[in-house]
Amino acid sequence: MKNELIAGVAGTALGVVGTATQTNEILETISLVITILGALVSFVLVPLLNWYRSAKKDGKITLDEVQDGAETLKDGLDKTKEEITKERKGKSEDD
Repeated sequence: MKNELIAGVAGTALGVVGTATQTNEILETISLVITILGALVSFVLVPLLNWYRSAKKDGKITLDEVQDGAETLKDGLDKTKEEITKERKGKSEDD
């Protein structure tokens, strides 16, 4: 799981740099959308899938495991929001 997270962070960071260096407004928008999608996959989808696999190992999902899943979702959304905020700050500094 750590390797997936590291790869996701690296990919998202590259997307942020790519968006910040775009000179064409349409390409910049496309790059922003792709970066947001990548961040959602890296920080939300992959951790939730890993949580689901581990929670389902014993054949049932308990209330504690649901709470862990909700925390995983919240953390992923927070990280995605941080990445979007970083990208927007970088974009506004270039304008």
